[in-house]
Amino acid sequence: MANGRGTARAGRGEREWSLAVDFGTCFTTAATFGEEAAAGSVGPRSLEIENSRCLPALVCLDDSGALLTGRAAQQRAAHHPDQAERAPKRALARQSAVLLGGRSVPAAELAAAVLRRVCAEARAAHDGRPPARTVLTHPARWGTAERDRLADAADRAGIAAPGFLPEPVAAALHHGRVHAVPEGGAVAVYDLGGGTFDTAVLRRTARGFDTVAVGGDPHLGGEDLDECLRDLLGERAADRDPDPWHDLWEDPGPPAAAQRAALGRELTAAREALSQTGSVDLAVPGYPQPFLIRAHEYRAAAEPLLARTYELLAATVADAGLDAADVHEIVLTGGASRTPRVSDLIAERTGRLPLLSADPKSAVVLGALAALPQAAPPGPEGAAAPAYAGGRVRRYLNPDGDLGFRFTPRP
Repeated sequence: MANGRGTARAGRGEREWSLAVDFGTCFTTAATFGEEAAAGSVGPRSLEIENSRCLPALVCLDDSGALLTGRAAQQRAAHHPDQAERAPKRALARQSAVLLGGRSVPAAELAAAVLRRVCAEARAAHDGRPPARTVLTHPARWGTAERDRLADAADRAGIAAPGFLPEPVAAALHHGRVHAVPEGGAVAVYDLGGGTFDTAVLRRTARGFDTVAVGGDPHLGGEDLDECLRDLLGERAADRDPDPWHDLWEDPGPPAAAQRAALGRELTAAREALSQTGSVDLAVPGYPQPFLIRAHEYRAAAEPLLARTYELLAATVADAGLDAADVHEIVLTGGASRTPRVSDLIAERTGRLPLLSADPKSAVVLGALAALPQAAPPGPEGAAAPAYAGGRVRRYLNPDGDLGFRFTPRP
């Protein structure tokens, strides 16, 4: 039987365990807490799926109409791109359904496929037992409508009455366990993920963190940094022989689509490698020799994008009525925040080094586990209330027609 705090309770003599899920634009991460004796360790643990802590968010229809996730989805999507949705989270926030292979699929069902896979893997690690409590994180800019869609996806995935927590609050909680923030102190969160960039300013309270301001750009992320690398590669290819490069990107056939998908994965791996090494070699179909890309070339190409992320962070701090000197800590989270230039740029502009955990992709879920005892129960309409306080997000249209967000702090 389900209870109001999560899913079924453990039976007599069984240890309860908790689950946190960060449903991301490009990747989903999860962590569990409990079963210390069985696990042989104490504290929260990141969940591994297919030998990785990050499950690709991509989903793809198979011939029977079932939704595939993980590597199976990646493999099929490479040959059937029209049957794949690469960003279910983005679709969930923007539309009710997505057309895949000529079939209309509810956006909530796409998200549910990812959540269902995560929960199945987590339960398998706990002898098939469901978690006693589950919390799902979400962007701070999401309002009631988006959270309700996430709740619908959770329900479809068999997650009963989860708690909800804004991603920057979870990130601040994670770092707050190691770096103490005094009550009343402000924390700025810089969250550069695969497909989005989010910023927030939080105020430490006796019970946790309250959101003061939010910002960012939902159309900027690590994928744009990959695009910088692809542009560099394209310039090298054009100098050597432009025809194979043109054929690769213009050929609509399945073989070329599979090659483009494989190269996209190589670009992401190369971008991450350039955080640790001075150069990478990239093999491109149609060229007998690989292309050498040096780290300083990539940094120069990515500089305008990264400078914009700092400008957005500074704007969020200003929206909170603060100067950079008033911020106690700047916290980095999201996989793309590991780009060395991010820390250097913030240090140059503010005179202080930001905080970056060893695994920034997992910072949100690990922090979310710490918030589970405070997760709010479902409201009268059946949708769980957010586990934070702070204010209201209002949507508006910019003059260019893009959707914007304005945060009004609670008096």
